[in-house]
Amino acid sequence: MQNQPAAFIETFHTTPHWAHRTRADGQRTPVEVLGWLRGRLVEPQRLRELFGRTEWLRTVNHYGFVRVQRFYLYAEHGLARQRVSIWIYEGQLRLEYHQTLVARYRCLYDRKHRQLHDVNEPLFSTTPFASPQLELIELDDEQWRKFQRRPARNYAKRIAMFGHQLSLLDLGPPHSLYGP
Repeated sequence: MQNQPAAFIETFHTTPHWAHRTRADGQRTPVEVLGWLRGRLVEPQRLRELFGRTEWLRTVNHYGFVRVQRFYLYAEHGLARQRVSIWIYEGQLRLEYHQTLVARYRCLYDRKHRQLHDVNEPLFSTTPFASPQLELIELDDEQWRKFQRRPARNYAKRIAMFGHQLSLLDLGPPHSLYGP
């Protein structure tokens, strides 16, 4: 499937175009007209620095959700135990599976602190990855939570749980067990 688009682009660039039929220089194809233009090369390391911060790979849980920082986001129930890509770009969070858009959310992302602050407005794509299993209880949009913010962990409560160990039996002073 990846070879067909490449072949189409090659054909498109090397076939004479109607818009260039009256050119005085005789150049009729996009390759001839724009062949002298070249983009500047960017090192792969620099691309990773620019785009690597806003992409994550996550595994979809058996309910169809992925966890991103402090949020649970619905991807697709049919993708349980599969890895999905999560992209954040210009206020949108996109969930993709094998380069197919599964879901899109609006988000507020702080690039400086690399922190996701808010997620809303989910939009789901129709994909072939949907689960063939029908839902036992159909939920409407009001009942179905498509995203949820996880509560913050409170480590102070865990530390406070360690208390003084009480004795199992209160039998009194030790001398009362063995007589007067």
